[in-house]
Amino acid sequence: MPRRKRVEALIVGAGVAGLSAALFLRDFGVEYLIVEEALQPGGQLHEIHAPIQNYLLGIGWESDRFAAAFLNDVRTAGISILVGSPITRIAVRTKTVMRGSERYQAKTLLIATGLRRRALGVPGERELESRGVSHSANRDRTAYAGRPVVVVGGGTAAVEDALLCSEVGSQVTLLHRSSRFRARPDFLARAKKDPSIRIVRNARVRRIVGADRVEAVEYLTRGSRTVRVAKAEAIFIRVGWEPRTELLRGKLRLDRGGYIQVGWGGVTSAAGVYAAGDVCSPRWPSIANAAGQGAAAGWEIARRLGKAG
Repeated sequence: MPRRKRVEALIVGAGVAGLSAALFLRDFGVEYLIVEEALQPGGQLHEIHAPIQNYLLGIGWESDRFAAAFLNDVRTAGISILVGSPITRIAVRTKTVMRGSERYQAKTLLIATGLRRRALGVPGERELESRGVSHSANRDRTAYAGRPVVVVGGGTAAVEDALLCSEVGSQVTLLHRSSRFRARPDFLARAKKDPSIRIVRNARVRRIVGADRVEAVEYLTRGSRTVRVAKAEAIFIRVGWEPRTELLRGKLRLDRGGYIQVGWGGVTSAAGVYAAGDVCSPRWPSIANAAGQGAAAGWEIARRLGKAG
């Protein structure tokens, strides 16, 4: 039989925002529940592969150390989380979340689903994931030291990955779909001067080639039908992020990028439904912002339930 549970506050997502909200709800005596699709809590903390630079009490920490300390605090605080099962439906009007055969309903709902890496959507991308398809040169570059690689993207992350790969002796092809880069000017200037980095503008990846591992990347340039091939043993895909809001389209007010539009305290276009963290912060995705928004949303939910002043 389907399992049903009713609570005062239901939080979807166990990243920094959702967990911060849970702490406030706990302190105000609100009965809450967190549901998370991933196998472990922490959200974007597991996608950071450089030392923390902009969060107090963690400055200079390696990301793994920071995530471990954060999750230890979660356990110490006694925050209970249901993990590891895909969420199949979110009913905003009734504040109901379906998770397989399980149904959870609440008086208030907090969406803290965060972001996912934007995919290229080309053949070979999913099939060769972790077998040459990577999303972080900071983490994986040494495995391809001295070998040919491709980096895709036009932002700071992409150009920085190209520079990191060059530093370990890789021959880098940097593909960008536009003629103009959005990267930090100093990074871009270094990349242009680096003899190990070949920059190809107006390029669109067509296919990632390889049987068991990445062997090459096929791409097209604007105005040409000729398929070009860049030999590569790895491809670093750095084309940005997208909000996890596919289950909320047509149910909440979203901006053009799919981010949830919120007011103070995370209020959304639906009464009793809130959002916090990267899923509603296209301009300021960060640990600090997610923590602050989660705390504010937790406080606002407690107020709505009559448990905070």
